[in-house]
Amino acid sequence: MIRKVAVIGGGPAGIVTVYNSIKANEKSDFPIECIGFEAKGKLGGVWSDTPGESFEDYPTTFQRLASLNDEKFATSDRDLFYSKSPLVAPNGHTINLKGLSDTSHSRPLKLARESDLPRDGLFFTTKTGLYDNFFGNVPDELMRFEDTSVHDPQYDAQNSSLSPLIDLARIQQHLHRFINQNKLKNSFRLYTSVEYVDKLGADSWIIVAKRSLPENNHDEWYLERFDAVVICTGHFQMPYVPFYMSRPNEKSTSGTGIHQYNCKFPGNLVHVRDIDSWNHRTLPHFKEKAKYKRILIVGKSFSCMDVLKKIINLRDSVGLEIVISTDIPPSPENKQNPFYWFDVWLSQTDKVILKPQISKFMSDTPSPTVQFVDGTELQGIDNIIFATGYLFSFPFLSSALLDNCKVLITPDPRNLDGMPSNISRITGLYLHTFSIAEPTLAFCGVSSNANFQSFHISAKAIIGAFTKFNKLSYEQKPQDYPYYDSIWRQILPPIDKQLEWSRNRLSQTGNNGSFHFYYPLPSLLKDWLQPCSLLFPEGDNAAKLFPTDSQQLSIKGIEKLRDIFLEVME
Repeated sequence: MIRKVAVIGGGPAGIVTVYNSIKANEKSDFPIECIGFEAKGKLGGVWSDTPGESFEDYPTTFQRLASLNDEKFATSDRDLFYSKSPLVAPNGHTINLKGLSDTSHSRPLKLARESDLPRDGLFFTTKTGLYDNFFGNVPDELMRFEDTSVHDPQYDAQNSSLSPLIDLARIQQHLHRFINQNKLKNSFRLYTSVEYVDKLGADSWIIVAKRSLPENNHDEWYLERFDAVVICTGHFQMPYVPFYMSRPNEKSTSGTGIHQYNCKFPGNLVHVRDIDSWNHRTLPHFKEKAKYKRILIVGKSFSCMDVLKKIINLRDSVGLEIVISTDIPPSPENKQNPFYWFDVWLSQTDKVILKPQISKFMSDTPSPTVQFVDGTELQGIDNIIFATGYLFSFPFLSSALLDNCKVLITPDPRNLDGMPSNISRITGLYLHTFSIAEPTLAFCGVSSNANFQSFHISAKAIIGAFTKFNKLSYEQKPQDYPYYDSIWRQILPPIDKQLEWSRNRLSQTGNNGSFHFYYPLPSLLKDWLQPCSLLFPEGDNAAKLFPTDSQQLSIKGIEKLRDIFLEVME
């Protein structure tokens, strides 16, 4: 039986998973207890942040990277995650759990708190990529949870110029209402990070958690067993920083000198996750024409558009030069890209200068200078802003477990060292949700499609599958312990069919992040929601998950994004 499930992460994916388990328990004779783990002091994930607050107390991405020594900066996310961890044996690699064998949630091991860990500011920070005057990139009706469909005419009237999109306050209102109405905090352990996850035998999971209450100078470590694990850590935790996140070898881009550059010119490099801090600390000074004159943006993603909207007005008022470095030239003809109009603008405008990929960050020059792959240089750069997105990262999952389950982050073919990037995908999953090799390991939020309904799709499939497993196990009393293939094959397709789904999806999208993204919206409804709905708990109607006019709303939302961007640019 699956009685006790660990839910790792308290963002939208995590709270939706817990909500759906509570809802399913009301109709089930075999209730599932979901215990959520959230490292922050409040739920909401990326949406828990308040722009303009508290950024002084937390290291930025590049401040943390600059503090690492030359040997450490290029290591893997797992090495950074476990650096100085008491779980790591003296050899620096092996996980050692001996000291935790007699611990539990109510009887933890208290250890003096390590401060200034390498992972601080990378994996763990309360600051996110939110900023003042932030608004969502999908319509209001597509950023609602299942039971928060209440319209507010006063809000709609006040924000008609933004409609059908909504601002941050409205998004957080949906979130807080959902959490409070369903008493979801009761199911989560706040200030508690998951440090290690592995299988314990064939039918049990083991989790090592660390509770770090702010008022204490110690951490409380404990070990706990579960019947299943759901990973809900999202895709906006680990910033992707090209050149830094490479392994040093003769052909690798780690030879670009970015670490030396970062150390010599502190504050020059900025990742968009830290844009709120930059907006408040640095941007106001750009009005001093004699001091600031040039910004280089790396990448032409949606985040690049956000940065451009913030700085374009300085182009004329203080003579600011804006340069965009990208290894993917604009493709205005690619209508499969919902933001193709940005490529149209880039190909026609004279307000920004397009440059190819950076080949070298130069630390032996008096002013910040980079060289591009075409041999040209850009000098006197006041800030380089990395609009390069985020990495999928699960360093707390046992490396042996990931290998056995083939749950891997694909390499970016543009990186000569085979390291992943923001366009990587996750392998080994059926419907972006279930580990094909281990169905009691599930993921919610891998395919999020920028709308909150997407979290419900995976969460309902997960809870539905676990609930059906319990019901069938009770009725049929299977004898094939511990794997229970006789039960699982009545719930999920055979492994060869799951692999076939993955291959078909790969042939449609290619080996990149588009694997997890559905556009236009009807493709999501047909190719993902439909097969997932077969697993939903009894009584859950997939047809009610999205508004009947969701396709039109999605189109209007993208058109509004385009109109707002072009209006600001002009």
